[in-house]
Amino acid sequence: MNLHILIIQLGTGVILITFLVALLFSKKEKPGYFKYIFLFILSGLSLSLNTINSNYYNWRKNYQLGIFIEEILIIIQTVLIGLFFWEILKKSQYKKSISLLLSISISSQLLLVILVHTAKIEIRHSMFAASTYIILSLLYFKNLVSNNPTVILRKSSSFWVVLGIFFSACITIPILSLVPFIPKQEEYHNIRNLIFSFCNISAIIQYLLIIKAFICLKHPQTS
Repeated sequence: MNLHILIIQLGTGVILITFLVALLFSKKEKPGYFKYIFLFILSGLSLSLNTINSNYYNWRKNYQLGIFIEEILIIIQTVLIGLFFWEILKKSQYKKSISLLLSISISSQLLLVILVHTAKIEIRHSMFAASTYIILSLLYFKNLVSNNPTVILRKSSSFWVVLGIFFSACITIPILSLVPFIPKQEEYHNIRNLIFSFCNISAIIQYLLIIKAFICLKHPQTS
């Protein structure tokens, strides 16, 4: 089996486990932002299944449709992550900044989707999403250091979620930046797959950290 496909299937399995963990804690009292994380997990599972289907089982027939579905799901994830950060930072000075950043990011992603399918340019709008995640994460970390110095990080659900988001975004941007420079010829296909495998591995780590966030609900501190 191709290593790239194996990593994607492994990632799908990890996301599925994350979904099951979320269901396990569904009746547990928890902060309101977990509803956005639950929907993020669902969209991530849909994204992974779409990748498997469009790229490897129906490569020729449904590839472009699969790309379009992927783009829409990534925009949905951006909205959900934005709402997550808005919820955990709603009492901070960054509330308006988050709203403005999300408006710019989502508008840019929608515009880029149109350009990709009309002008045939090869720029992955997921880079816009990843850039947004990094900025939002940095706002969270700054607020954490400035206003919550006594928070026990190992027991903080929001910290582990943000750490996963931040890590995955930091890996995604430099990797996707390489894609336009790789020729589209068939002989370079394996190189492209190898590059995307690193993105998939970072996503696996992200979902493992989300599982850690749910486990933190067993402890008194869930902020």
